[in-house]
Amino acid sequence: MITCTLGEKKYTVDFISGRALREIKPATQMYARIQRMAKQAVDGEEISEEEKISVPDAPDVLVKWFCVLFGNQFSPDDVYDHYPADRLMVDIPIALMAVQTATTEALSEFPMKPTAQETKSD
Repeated sequence: MITCTLGEKKYTVDFISGRALREIKPATQMYARIQRMAKQAVDGEEISEEEKISVPDAPDVLVKWFCVLFGNQFSPDDVYDHYPADRLMVDIPIALMAVQTATTEALSEFPMKPTAQETKSD
């Protein structure tokens, strides 16, 4: 069972549906664009106009798929209003990768708890 807590409400799914796999393409494409842009920025390269994405576009595509993952029990607005911003763009790509690689048994709870690596301070 996989759970997602948004505010005071907890949502559950017993398994990842075939629909979540079927609807994954736009989210994986958006995540790939985000990764390419990040790499270009780190490498000091200029990002082409066709590769640029607006700030709302990236999370919108990912959040819509996340809603599908949970059988549309909640809306994108529920996610935006109740999901911690610092976890949003970390947790959804983890879910994407788990579905793509058929390792969904690793998923259990959203928002996910930060790893020890993430909680270390410099």
